[in-house]
Amino acid sequence: MISIAVAFCSLFAADAPTADVRLDRRLPSLKTGKEFRDELDKPLTAAWQNVPTRRVLNRIAESRRISVLLDRRIDPTQPVAVDFNGGRLRAALESIATQVNGQISVLGNTVCIGPRPSMAKLRTLAAIRFDELRQPALKLSKGRLAELGARRALHWNDLDRPSDLIEQIGKRYRLQIDGLEQVPHDLWASATLPSVNAVEALSMVLIQFDLTFQWKENAGGLQIVAVPAEVSIARSYTPRGSSATATAKKWSAKIDGLQAKVDGRRVLVTGTAEQHEAVAALLRPSRVRPGGRPKPVPLEKRKFKLKMERKPAIALIRKLEESGIVFKYDASKLKAAGIDLSQPISLDLKDATANELFAAFCKPLGLNYRTKGLTVTLSPK
Repeated sequence: MISIAVAFCSLFAADAPTADVRLDRRLPSLKTGKEFRDELDKPLTAAWQNVPTRRVLNRIAESRRISVLLDRRIDPTQPVAVDFNGGRLRAALESIATQVNGQISVLGNTVCIGPRPSMAKLRTLAAIRFDELRQPALKLSKGRLAELGARRALHWNDLDRPSDLIEQIGKRYRLQIDGLEQVPHDLWASATLPSVNAVEALSMVLIQFDLTFQWKENAGGLQIVAVPAEVSIARSYTPRGSSATATAKKWSAKIDGLQAKVDGRRVLVTGTAEQHEAVAALLRPSRVRPGGRPKPVPLEKRKFKLKMERKPAIALIRKLEESGIVFKYDASKLKAAGIDLSQPISLDLKDATANELFAAFCKPLGLNYRTKGLTVTLSPK
């Protein structure tokens, strides 16, 4: 039984006016590795109303000592509404990204927030570039591989130019950069990418211009190129406990958009980096996640006890996200259909199934819902 009580409290008031431009910002001490990953799963209690996106993100990043990179294509002055009462920090950042019609992508030790199409490709592009370094055709020595994998902070101030950052990365890793003219003149807000290697640093800068890169022989240089329309990774897996045919069907049904084909006794999977991670999780099922966190209970096995009186619909979404449920929706389409997730609703449910809960939730809002695994997709009726 999962019992949900919707409550509200505020830790932060609206921030002071936007800070002045800083050209000498010190390198901050930010969390990395397990400490960074654990921080994303810790609770956040905070409330802001109509506060610019960048100001909210900066406040979160500074207080939690994590790196949050806002893509140049997201308007930093867009006001967002945040009201979290102990939900996971990751869920809070996902909510903010949704409000500005974006999504998050966690690459290395940084949370990136940007347009959905780009963020959906970022980690896959980085994984492809890493895989290429290990290909015999590149003729890469072990020493050169270690050099490119060395981790250091990439730090810049307000009004720094991205082209200068790319050149800085090139000098750091002894890379000849070709195609830099494709990066238009721009002046960026300050940011810090802690403990990044060559691939991560280049990927997070270039993706903001819909660009990636191709290695040259011996990885002594690279060519900046446009991001392909389709980005995927193909890998082969050996099933455990069932045939390749049955496994391919099972994985395709459980993982949205996954392409799984039978290749003899193996299964050839084509998908994103995130989809391959999902496959790896299915191959090694466990009731406990790394760090001792239990896996979320599937929706079809849950019962919900819930009572709320005229509280914003978005508050219930955030509360459910704390239990591992993922909500997907296009904020711009909902707005065009006249659907407002801040609309107050009232619910009183006992021992409700997931379908009963979402049907009752969606009806007053004029929403359709679809569930798959732990994901709930919302759309206008």
